[in-house]
Amino acid sequence: MLSKVPEQSWHRVRWVLAISWLILIFSLFYDPISHNLTDPDNLFSLFRDPILTRDPCVQVQGVCLDEKPYALGARLFWGMIVPSAIMIVLVFGHETWRRICPLYFLSQIPRALGLKPQGDISKNPWLVRNHLYVQFAIFFIGLNCRILFVNSDRLVLGLFLSLTIVSAIMMVFLYGGRSWCHYVCPFGMVQMVFTGPRGLLGTEAHNAPPKTITQSMCRTVDETTSQEKSACISCKSPCMDIDSEKAYWQQLTKPGRKLVQYGYLGMVIGYFVYYWLYAGNFDYYLSGAWTHEENQLGALFKPGFYIMNHPIAIPKLVATPLTFVVFVVLSCVICTKLEKLYKAALWRKNKSITHEQVLHRVFSICSFIAFNF
Repeated sequence: MLSKVPEQSWHRVRWVLAISWLILIFSLFYDPISHNLTDPDNLFSLFRDPILTRDPCVQVQGVCLDEKPYALGARLFWGMIVPSAIMIVLVFGHETWRRICPLYFLSQIPRALGLKPQGDISKNPWLVRNHLYVQFAIFFIGLNCRILFVNSDRLVLGLFLSLTIVSAIMMVFLYGGRSWCHYVCPFGMVQMVFTGPRGLLGTEAHNAPPKTITQSMCRTVDETTSQEKSACISCKSPCMDIDSEKAYWQQLTKPGRKLVQYGYLGMVIGYFVYYWLYAGNFDYYLSGAWTHEENQLGALFKPGFYIMNHPIAIPKLVATPLTFVVFVVLSCVICTKLEKLYKAALWRKNKSITHEQVLHRVFSICSFIAFNF
């Protein structure tokens, strides 16, 4: 099992992934080479894109996109890195992802420099109590920004990722531990959705002996004994990095938990449906043309909907968040109603079933739909 891999090996993996990520970010600012790899005439390239010269062309609102060879950075990030992260979380669990996450690795720079946290996260009770709302809000804003500003604009994407790294470092500088992962990172919320009690191949930390270093618990290697030891500063309790099953059940009714589960499903459905509402077809999304579309920012005040071959005079800048709001509200209302109906049906047969068990089953169905949509 991956949980048996020593920390020193994971540390090397984190170094490789972090350096690779930084190289990718640099390429978003300056890349005079990789556009040659996407040239459809380059028969020796694994990344050549024959869709650039395909007939029929990729259309957006009834007009053919003017496509040409493009730099690879955005396509690699959106088409390979992001889906791979979600797959790792679902299959191997958060414990694997959180031990290799390059953003987590970079966020720990203050600790590596020997800097002590400037504060105690428990002294910020508002964030501790409402972090799920904060993470969902950041996720909502981030997904809107992705469609509006970031998807294909390499410079904006580079700045976006750089700002994320700086934010993670500052959060850990202020509160230490995995404060960024637990209280701010929107992907931490996604991990909660897909991990549930634990990943498909995750370990059973709740059955481990006391004082065992479990799952993705913060740890370091003792220089004297070369053995792993805990580096936990108790920034979160219960902590999914120590015992995801315990954390899952204890936080199942936490304020914002339903919004995370039901709202995320709405965000996922709204994200994919919006490409159809905007372009008038799904070919625009499936072709990947949105990862290298020219002048993305120039479309902000153009029609944001194109339905039944007619543009709707609502700017894309407004249409995008409007779509997400509608789908989030619909998802929350429908899922809450179905949850109540399911709970009533179960209680008619078995009154001993708990509210938490009902939530767990409904949440699991939502996670399944979100992953496979």
